[in-house]
Amino acid sequence: MLERNARIRAALLSAALVAGCAGHPWPDEPGVPVALSRATNGQADDAFLARLTADRRAANLPAPLLTPSHQTDIRAFAEDLQAGKLTASEAQRAIERWGRAAYQRPVAVWLIDCAAGENMKLPGALVSRPSAVVSFASAHFRPRSLAADQCAVLVVAVEGAEQVTEQKM
Repeated sequence: MLERNARIRAALLSAALVAGCAGHPWPDEPGVPVALSRATNGQADDAFLARLTADRRAANLPAPLLTPSHQTDIRAFAEDLQAGKLTASEAQRAIERWGRAAYQRPVAVWLIDCAAGENMKLPGALVSRPSAVVSFASAHFRPRSLAADQCAVLVVAVEGAEQVTEQKM
């Protein structure tokens, strides 16, 4: 009986870890192309930045630092997601590889559901980091099994950014 309970606990823990690794709510399947609307994506970008800034301010942390030189690069991944060339999981893995290469250091990545606009829920690990150096871009996309367009903000944050920003000051 003890062995059976241990196997059940191990299976539940394993399932929770796998589910936690996904990092987003969308199925890992090819999507159908969604017409590119820079205005709609720009509104989602603005809502994300406003929310991140407000949440960090409420936590008595500085505003996020943006990396304008990397915005064009990450936007290409968002456009590939929107065009149905990447699944959400593929986009997440791609921005992680890109972020490590672009910043030459470890990064944290998220695909954040932005359907709620300025009321979107941000990961605590993004909001609470001492310094948030980020690149991000929004995409509207539709996995084949879903009936409606989805909204995601692709986010890359530099790990240990507080050390980098302190050294440059």
